[in-house]
Amino acid sequence: MLSCAGSAELRAVQEVLVERFGVPARVMEEWMIFSTGSVLWGLRDAGDLDAALGALRIERTGLPLLRRVGERWKPTTVALQVLGPHVSKSLVELTREELDQLLSEAALRGTREGVDQGYVALSGPDGVVGCGLYLDPRAEEGKEEGLLCSQFPKARWKGFSRYLQEEH
Repeated sequence: MLSCAGSAELRAVQEVLVERFGVPARVMEEWMIFSTGSVLWGLRDAGDLDAALGALRIERTGLPLLRRVGERWKPTTVALQVLGPHVSKSLVELTREELDQLLSEAALRGTREGVDQGYVALSGPDGVVGCGLYLDPRAEEGKEEGLLCSQFPKARWKGFSRYLQEEH
């Protein structure tokens, strides 16, 4: 059942989207945050939304922003795509060829300067396309190069790969 996010969930949105990804706090203030336990949903506030939602029994509404993975919150691909124009940190820019390689091999080797270990927004020539996981070699002894892993939903890989192969 859907409920308004509590202070811990609101803190998670602040830590992940505002602090990690640099989305301006003023942008996130326009969103109402709801929780279904393992997913935090966002809905742009449209004035009388509180009254309308309060009168209904709703299971889900809005855009899935964060999903709990173990003890951490992971941004969803669709959230990073929608908020992409506001993302200014933890952003890895990739060429069309690198994106295609990431989709076909699920990972890219190589150290990314200026990027901290953890979830990152992956950006291509047309903007933010989704979420990745960067494993920084400096954070793990014995590792010489970083690893950028795709976090795209597997069901979308083929369609996105076809998009990359088209002329844009």
